Amino acid sequence: MPARSSIAWFPSALRCLTILLLLAVPFAAAQSPLEIEILRQTNAYREQYGLEPLAWDDAAHRAALEHARDMLARHYFAHETPEGVTPAQRMWRAGVLEVTVGENIAYYGGLDAARAAAKVVADWMNSPHHRENILRPQFTHLGVAVSQAGDRVMLVQDFLARPFKVLVWRTPSQKRVGVLEYSGSSRATVGVFVNDVYRTALQPSSWQGELELDPGSRVSLGLWRDDVYYLACSFVPPQLDCASPKIAWSARYHVELRDTVQLQLTLPPGKYTLAYGKEDPVPFRKATGQVFLEVPRDWVAVWVGLAHDGRVEYTHRIPLER
Repeated sequence: MPARSSIAWFPSALRCLTILLLLAVPFAAAQSPLEIEILRQTNAYREQYGLEPLAWDDAAHRAALEHARDMLARHYFAHETPEGVTPAQRMWRAGVLEVTVGENIAYYGGLDAARAAAKVVADWMNSPHHRENILRPQFTHLGVAVSQAGDRVMLVQDFLARPFKVLVWRTPSQKRVGVLEYSGSSRATVGVFVNDVYRTALQPSSWQGELELDPGSRVSLGLWRDDVYYLACSFVPPQLDCASPKIAWSARYHVELRDTVQLQLTLPPGKYTLAYGKEDPVPFRKATGQVFLEVPRDWVAVWVGLAHDGRVEYTHRIPLER
């Protein structure tokens, strides 16, 4: 049976890094000599092109091994599982916090694991898309899996980028969270800011929605004109009035007791934006250096984004559930 292979690179409009987590990892599967040999061959090709070698990553290895075994057990060959789980989601589940990741997979029938491992890197290098992952300069770490069932062998490379480290501590807690329910209308786009951080845009003519914020936060509404938001009104709940004649505004506010997670982050020098959400980051504050947060657990994840050339490049996804 001929070999088959495939590749995926998942920027997700994001980049990545590593976070040192003070928590128990799901399991520690020791890498095999064949998997280490594939890492060695991969780094030999990178050296030929003047690239830094990839370091071994245990979490990426766990994700790769899970996927290789799953493909063999359920007789499929794809980057996404039959349920639609992507390489990035598998790596996050295994403990990878980096956002920019990539994956190479290969399948061989009629070969044993040793023969498949001996030829797979050369085969990947002869495929433009697989070669792109192996020689991508921003990738810094790699997990490799080799799994065999009978005369079928599945091989997986899971790549991730780790340009710098961030220290993270997480502690379960509870806190009071303000919920602002709003509705209204306007002829121009209305920008909503919380403590001067952009949260969302309300498009004309009418809109409604809900906003979570820390009690005591200042909410500002701005009208979009000439490519900039002009301040229309500002208030601190429970005060909810917006006196702008150009915005019809109605709102209700209440405070709820929520399950939360206390986060302590140590960020390298630079300007960062923090966001929340399962898949699509929603910014909620700016940050530098040492950061202490208490956030609702139902936010699912907190993202760290590095400000660069007027845009935010998200680098970490920190899950709030252990």
